[in-house]
Amino acid sequence: MATKVSSDISTNVDITARKNDSFYLQVTITNSDSTPFDLTDFTSIELSIKNPNNVEVKRFYRGHVANINTDEVNKAASVSYGTPTEGVITINVPAVTVVLEPSLSAGTYNNMNILVGSYPYTLKITSATETHTVLHGKFKVVD
Repeated sequence: MATKVSSDISTNVDITARKNDSFYLQVTITNSDSTPFDLTDFTSIELSIKNPNNVEVKRFYRGHVANINTDEVNKAASVSYGTPTEGVITINVPAVTVVLEPSLSAGTYNNMNILVGSYPYTLKITSATETHTVLHGKFKVVD
């Protein structure tokens, strides 16, 4: 008799986005009894898109400190979780970010300039004691 146990709570969801367009994703996380998952103690949210060699192509992140990193991989993005007890994560990425502040690497950054193709991604939430991969799958970019 075979017995299986899995602690993987992640859901496999494939996402399609258009190259150089804005990107919007809203995810509602629930407990097994369908009540909202409480995000109060979670300190970061991260959507990481990698190439087939496991090298990060884009990373949209929110932690305790405002995300001011504007390099070509770690993009400035609007990642939020609203009221933490509602379990809703929103990733709202403009196509372009213009940074005027010289101390924050002033310039214009193309947030969604990912090459057309299919990439593995994960959406993770992290607290001081836990990390949960909420979503995983393929992030497909079309022209």
